[in-house]
Amino acid sequence: MVESFFLEFWFPFLLIFSRVAAFIAVVPFFAWRGIPIILRIYFSVVLAVILALNWEGQLSLPSSDLGLILLLGKELMTGLALGFLVYLFLSTFLMAGQFMDHKAGLMMAGAFDPLFGSQVTIIGQFFYFLAVVFYLTINGHHLLFLSLRESFTLLPLGGPFASPPVIWQYLKAFAGVFLLAFQIAAPVIAVLWLLDIALGFLSRAVPQIHVFIVGLPLKVAFVLLVFLLLLPLLGGVMGEVFDRLSRDFQLIMQHW
Repeated sequence: MVESFFLEFWFPFLLIFSRVAAFIAVVPFFAWRGIPIILRIYFSVVLAVILALNWEGQLSLPSSDLGLILLLGKELMTGLALGFLVYLFLSTFLMAGQFMDHKAGLMMAGAFDPLFGSQVTIIGQFFYFLAVVFYLTINGHHLLFLSLRESFTLLPLGGPFASPPVIWQYLKAFAGVFLLAFQIAAPVIAVLWLLDIALGFLSRAVPQIHVFIVGLPLKVAFVLLVFLLLLPLLGGVMGEVFDRLSRDFQLIMQHW
C-alpha cells in the first residue's frame, strides 16, 4: 500500500516539482533576485501539490538510481526550456530599449542591475518593466500557468527528451526575438539616423558649431519625444508579441 501511494502521488509529485521549480526559477516574475528563495520554493511546492493531485497517469519506478537522476534532470531541463522561452520574449523589449539607448548615446548612462546581473540602460529597463506590468495587467500570467499545466499533457512525465524539431523551433524563436526588438526600435532609430544626417549637413555648413556637444542632448530629446509619441501604440505591439509567445509556447510543446 505504501508503494502504491508512492507511485500514485509522491513519485509524480517529485517529477512535477522538478519541472515547476525550474520553470519558476527562470520565469521573469519570480526570477528577480529581490524575491526570497524560500518564497519561490513555497510557491513551487504548492503548485506541484495541486498539479500532482490532479495528475492522471502511470509511472514506473526506474530500476536504478541513475535512471531516477536522469528523469529528474529531464524534468528540470523541460522546466528551464519553457521558462527561458518566456524570459526570452519579455527580453525583446529590453533589447529594443537598448537599441534606442545605443543610437542616442545613452549607453554610458547604464547602471548595474542585480535583476539581470549585468549593466542595463535607462530606456531598456523602463521598457522591460513596462512590458512586465502590461503582461500582468492583461492576466497573461494566468494563461502562462495554464500552459504549464497543459505541458504535463503534451509533455508527459517520463516521456522522451526534446527532439530536433524542438531545437530548430527554439532557434527560430531566438532569431525572431532579435528581429522583433529591432522592429520595435526602428522608428526611433530612423528618426535618429535622419538627425545624424541633418547634423552632418549642419557641421559642413557651419563648421564653428560643435556638432557633438549639440547633437548628444538633441538625440536624447528626440528619443524621449518619439518614445512618448509611440507610447499609445505600444499596447498593440506588446499584445502581438505576447500572442506570438503563446503560439511559440504551444508549438514547442507540440513538437517536443
